Amino acid sequence: MQYCDVLIEESFLHNQKLTYSCQGFEVSLGTRIWVNVRNRRMVGFVVAVYEADPMDFDFDIKPVQAVIDAAPILNDELFQLAEKMSYQTVSPLIRCLQAILPNKLRPKKTTTKPKTIKGLRFVGDQDFVLTSKQKEFVEAFKMHDFVSIKEAQAVYSGFRKLIELGVFESVLKEVRYEPEIIEKSYLEHKLSVDQQAVFDAVKLDESHTYLIHGVTGSGKTEVYLQLADRVLKKKESVLFLVPEISLTPQMIARVSKRFGKDVAIYHSSLNDQEKYEQYLRVKNNEVQIVVGTRSAVFMPFDKLGLIIIDEEHDTSYKQNITPMYHTLDVATERSKTHACPLILGSASPRLETYARALKGVYTLLKMPQRINHSFPKVTLIDTKDALYQKQSSILTDTLIEGIQKRLDKNEQVILVLNRRGYMTLLKDKQTQAVLMCPNCDISLNYHKYDNTLKCHQCDYHTHHIPKGVDGQVLEVVGSGVGTQRLEERLRERFPKSRIARMDRDTTTQKNAHETILSAFRKHEFDILVGTQMIAKGLDIANVTLVGILNIDTALTHEDFRSVEETFHLILQASGRSGRGDKVGEVMIQSFNTDHYAVQYAVHNRYEAFFKQEMSYRKLAQYPPYSYLISIVFSDEKESNAYQKALDFYKMLKTEDIKILGPSILLRLKGMHRVRIILKSKDLNAMLNKVHEAYDKIDKGGIRIDVNPISLM
Repeated sequence: MQYCDVLIEESFLHNQKLTYSCQGFEVSLGTRIWVNVRNRRMVGFVVAVYEADPMDFDFDIKPVQAVIDAAPILNDELFQLAEKMSYQTVSPLIRCLQAILPNKLRPKKTTTKPKTIKGLRFVGDQDFVLTSKQKEFVEAFKMHDFVSIKEAQAVYSGFRKLIELGVFESVLKEVRYEPEIIEKSYLEHKLSVDQQAVFDAVKLDESHTYLIHGVTGSGKTEVYLQLADRVLKKKESVLFLVPEISLTPQMIARVSKRFGKDVAIYHSSLNDQEKYEQYLRVKNNEVQIVVGTRSAVFMPFDKLGLIIIDEEHDTSYKQNITPMYHTLDVATERSKTHACPLILGSASPRLETYARALKGVYTLLKMPQRINHSFPKVTLIDTKDALYQKQSSILTDTLIEGIQKRLDKNEQVILVLNRRGYMTLLKDKQTQAVLMCPNCDISLNYHKYDNTLKCHQCDYHTHHIPKGVDGQVLEVVGSGVGTQRLEERLRERFPKSRIARMDRDTTTQKNAHETILSAFRKHEFDILVGTQMIAKGLDIANVTLVGILNIDTALTHEDFRSVEETFHLILQASGRSGRGDKVGEVMIQSFNTDHYAVQYAVHNRYEAFFKQEMSYRKLAQYPPYSYLISIVFSDEKESNAYQKALDFYKMLKTEDIKILGPSILLRLKGMHRVRIILKSKDLNAMLNKVHEAYDKIDKGGIRIDVNPISLM
């Protein structure tokens, strides 16, 4: 008899497989089926199908109730990838399968059907006497597999009579993506000497990783496109990955117009149906090019010829929920499977990436010159001096003059402030006590546009000022500057200018990123204010001034990557200025102008920054000199969380692994948290030890992050 092993999305199972008999059903690996679990009908994902004797089992086996998928929804490559992810991230296999598949295909407790539309299909008309109108309708649609109700109505309003006669039958059709006709309008450019050298160095048809270290504006995208052209001519697929949803439309426009092809798009702003449709386009080989953010790395390619990770340094390539994978690790596995090159591009690569390139693990390719041979002028503004001169610390006189100069010349300005909201700190005027989130050990932020106090960690919000111990509403004072407050100051100072703001608050609606950036690109706005999402990858020729405000905030974070992240932000934001024929300028406001991250970024000296920061990493034995695993234990009671951490710590203790902690962290979302950090030069040894301990304990309230991007 045939049996199958399945995985169920249930926490009590902890990745345990359940066995069912396939009697009466054709069951395949990689499909979903309906099964009975504790008298509940649930969706199971088939991970094994095999023949066995009923006597081999010492327990009762229930039969499969129904088959959901006629064919596997996951190919062998992606299933094996899920198994590797499960081990490398110490995550349940079911969670890895869910990360890979679009929501409508995920093995969940319940399942949702793809969207369908009603229509007609021709059956036959030989035995019927039809009116002229009916004959006309039959002639129009008898060769069609499907006619929508809307189409039918437009030709003959009495079409339902033909259904009654049996000439046509009512059918349902799954909604599928309708490809657009794209006109090829973006011409190929002649490569510069640097670009040509990089292009020639990349070898197709073999798995290898290349790091293109190219300054902002050096023409990395043109190299990507010309390499993609070679791959497409071989009838293979290309995957373009970008870090932010806001960059997707820009890359889509360049790629689709260059090749005259309607590319597949995949990112978190698509709804479930749209993701499903794009997934099927790739699965059915209907499209050769995919542009997307992190999750697009899982698209079901048949033959992948090139993978590109643009702005590879960006932290958004790391998933921050289980399974906590890094896109680079997944892309590396897919590069090996498909025997295709993986290209990483950045003006400021991650230290780990650059170190691998220097060691020869990756091939380092440099592009040190801008295409227009013009780097923007950099002005460093000491905010301390501005305050001594009684200037605003938000908009110094120098920055105001710079903005006005650009507005007078009908040029555009980008201002980056990596704090959203209006005021970032609120206090009781009498006691000076900070207003805190009731669920987290985090201060509340004030958002003026909807008069709300918000927590940026758990999204708690209220329209009411808290009351004091005497029952009276507190008199509150605020401090700190967010993007809303900066926008307000700009409107006061430049009343005739058109200002747009782009942050999490203004991009909640579908296509908001594209709408704002498209309007700015068309010069419907003079000034764009935003968080770090506008500091990445934007290429707008008329932007001649970029202002970076309050850059010191990131430097104060107690994290081993905080200095590196500050350097990235300055370098990337600076690169948005002067990308066209006009001379650009960057103005950086800082209380800490002498900090080496600021100085090296201002002078575009990546190698010098790399050398100094690596010396500090070596002293502390942080990546890339060792691997880290962060394990956080959460519970409503701090004592319980601490005990869990202590128990886990005892199981991990060994001479080969250094363990930091247990350390008590800030409370988040009503949960107390305790963390231990593992540090070793041998990642596999750490993983083996963590798996051993993880298999022995209650897995509730444990968050494991292998090679964490941040320890904040």
